[in-house]
Amino acid sequence: MAQRRVEEMMNACAVSAPRLLNGNPDVVVSSMTHDSRQVRVGSIFCCIKGEKFDGHDFAAAAVERGAVALLVQREITDIPQEIPQIIVDEPRTCVGFAAAELYGNPSRHLSLVGITGTNGKTTTAHLLASILKASGMQTEVIGTLSGAFTTPEASDLQRNFSEMVAHGTRAVAMEVSSHALALGRVNGTSFSACVFTNLGRDHLDFHGSEENYFQAKARLFAHEFTPVGVINADDVFGQRLLRESQISITPFSMSDVDDLQVSATTHQYSWSGRTIRVGIGGTVNVMNSLAAATTAREIGVTIDDIVNGLESAPAVPGRFEQVEGGQDFVVLVDFAHT
Repeated sequence: MAQRRVEEMMNACAVSAPRLLNGNPDVVVSSMTHDSRQVRVGSIFCCIKGEKFDGHDFAAAAVERGAVALLVQREITDIPQEIPQIIVDEPRTCVGFAAAELYGNPSRHLSLVGITGTNGKTTTAHLLASILKASGMQTEVIGTLSGAFTTPEASDLQRNFSEMVAHGTRAVAMEVSSHALALGRVNGTSFSACVFTNLGRDHLDFHGSEENYFQAKARLFAHEFTPVGVINADDVFGQRLLRESQISITPFSMSDVDDLQVSATTHQYSWSGRTIRVGIGGTVNVMNSLAAATTAREIGVTIDDIVNGLESAPAVPGRFEQVEGGQDFVVLVDFAHT
């Protein structure tokens, strides 16, 4: 069971000038949430200001539901004086670090791979998960197909990691969106490796410019998060990351393969001296399988397990997914993102 004192939670927020207002620093916290509806007895409630709602407006309701402490940007005055309030410059920046502290830094106990890019995150994550499973590791996927957000909010993410570790999970392939990086959802997370698939013109309504979008993605490729980056060298922004990143970088490229054969439902190539046949069609998926294979090799998976994992990988739901119903024609379901 997760347990930390308020003082320990405050110390984890060091990046944002924390100070304690009121209450006892030895009060014990056993859970953390940014959603007042999920508060239970023993929770610390994180008051995050969003586009539509401000968590500070729900602080009193959270205390009524059992919250024993608050993480806030400004003092809450309509609650009992004995409730400790950790005041910080920017709560959203701190939540990931505080949640990681509460749950015992669970990402450090996983072979955790973060995958970012405009396209290919979901397919790459599922192909990598198939490889990791083939290597004998109990593996989970976090991403578009498993939740409301591509990347969960920071407090939910660290709790998920903790539960995975408790249930014997050893590896996780995780999609990391640009929104998550800009909003600090992966703060406090330690990745074994991170992957950059590509970057196109997307989410400019949120980021404001293509440069801001790139910088959000680039944040992941820093010592704060990972020692190793696996980057698409055929993408112009991937080439920029190769030049600018300060961590160890391994590129992947179409030039890495020989004897390429692509159909609507499969692709096949020679890589690292082996012929690999993947049951997912389309040239774009050559890069996705290369990303998965290169990353697996970087974190120590054998070539045999890489080949077996890719060749046994099931179709990714909604990603050029073939539907068989006895018809004499091909039916494909695809997200058609671009």
